[in-house]
This record gives sequence, structure tokens and C-alpha cells, in this order.
Amino acid sequence: MNILTNEKTDNGTTARISTSQRATIPEFFYSAGICHHRVAGRIFMEAVFMAAEDLSHLKNISRNIYAPIARRHGTTVGNVSKNMRDVRDTIMKHDGEALLAEMTGSRCWYAETPYPHEIIEVFARYVRDQKIPHDVL
Repeated sequence: MNILTNEKTDNGTTARISTSQRATIPEFFYSAGICHHRVAGRIFMEAVFMAAEDLSHLKNISRNIYAPIARRHGTTVGNVSKNMRDVRDTIMKHDGEALLAEMTGSRCWYAETPYPHEIIEVFARYVRDQKIPHDVL
């Protein structure tokens, strides 16, 4: 399982993703600036795991992901959407471009700020590909 770390790679750069299993999954999210104790962080993690179960949910993220989360938390889809934007902004403040580039192998994240659903998709694919269980949070 890959997790975020600050280990040196063979070419001398700092790798934020490693094959080490030292960190827990909440630490994986935390190292990206996402705190589990904050509502927005928990909601983001829920969205990631929902998308990881079925990536087609991202085609209509408001109906397929945000609405069920809103119902569970007794809030509105608009509030969930705002929380996703807040989390996106937090990730980008914590060197998110480099993190997303490393997770995807693409440098396109440096060009412009991604939409929240794009970040959710990157994390969901990562969680799915690493077979991270949904019950760890």
C-alpha cells in the first residue's frame, strides 16, 4: 500500500508517496492537509470512499455522492459542495500540485486549480488501486 511520507528517492528528490506501510490511512489524508476531526475532512473521506466503490458516481457527483452525504449529515448538497471546495483549497495550500502529480503521474495539476470532483477522483482511484479498506476511518 502506498502512503504519503517524506522519504528521499534514489534521484535525491523528496517522495511523498512510498510503498512503506508505516502510516495509517487517517495519516495519509492528514499529510495532504485533511483532518479527520473536521467535518469537511470526514465528508471528503466519505466522498472518496463512495467514489472508489463506483467511479461512475462521479458523472453526477451532486446526485450520487453529495446528496447521500448531505442526508446522512442532516445538511444540504450546497453545504457539502462548499466543504469539498474548502478541502480542495486546503489540499492545494499543502503542496497539492506536487501530491496530485505524484499520485497520477501527470504534471497537469500545476496549470490550474482542479475542481473538487477531480481531486475526489484522484484520491478515489488511489484508494481503490491500493485496496484501502473503507472501514479504516
